[in-house]
Amino acid sequence: MISEPDYSYVGSGHILVREYGSAAPFLSVGNCSALSFSPQSTSIQLTDFTSPGGGQRNRVDRVTGVDYSFTVHDLHGENLARFLRGTSTAVVAGTATAEQLVAYKGGWTPFGKYAATITSVKGVGGTPTYVAGTDYELDNGGIFIPSTSTIANPVSGAANCQVDYTFAAHTLTEALVSSAKQYTLIFVGLNEARSGSPVRVTAHKISGGVLANMGLLGEDYASGEVSGALLSDTSKGAGLSKYFSVLMVA
Repeated sequence: MISEPDYSYVGSGHILVREYGSAAPFLSVGNCSALSFSPQSTSIQLTDFTSPGGGQRNRVDRVTGVDYSFTVHDLHGENLARFLRGTSTAVVAGTATAEQLVAYKGGWTPFGKYAATITSVKGVGGTPTYVAGTDYELDNGGIFIPSTSTIANPVSGAANCQVDYTFAAHTLTEALVSSAKQYTLIFVGLNEARSGSPVRVTAHKISGGVLANMGLLGEDYASGEVSGALLSDTSKGAGLSKYFSVLMVA
């Protein structure tokens, strides 16, 4: 009777990255629901011309590369900067003083930052002082000007009011302002189908992927799919993979 151990696999764990070649710690990407590597190949085929029925005389399959993809659910500033080729800046809580706005009656206008409270709204230059609830309202971090407000509409697009307000600590991500980066990716996880046996997969050098989609409105939890390619790490010596290695504890 043939006896074979059960090597079924159900994985869970963490994806960690750092810039390739940097002297920096690996940082977690956060909650991810999928990670896969997909070797790509092309084939050279030789037709069998010796038989009227044809067929395949020989075939060579050559690996052309390895693609990767993962699905991330933690869309914080650092991940957005990584996967939207951007920058992310942490801004401490503070106040804005005399920020000039072009605000129209019956409409909403954003501030430079997301306002927590409005301290005062005045005309440009400091007079007159407008009344909260009558001339303006704080709305979704910006300002709404009722149609009955005494704030006059702008003339030729010039600022028609200035605002003092407070804002909370936040991060600001500027998307698509940086060149592509390369990373080392490590998956550290457990095989739940084998009583939580540890697994570690190291992709030595990957191209920095870009979010394929960024769901900002919907009925389910948002996710972002990131995909790219494993690149050849020429620093690896003979007998070592230039692409990735897999460590599984028995």
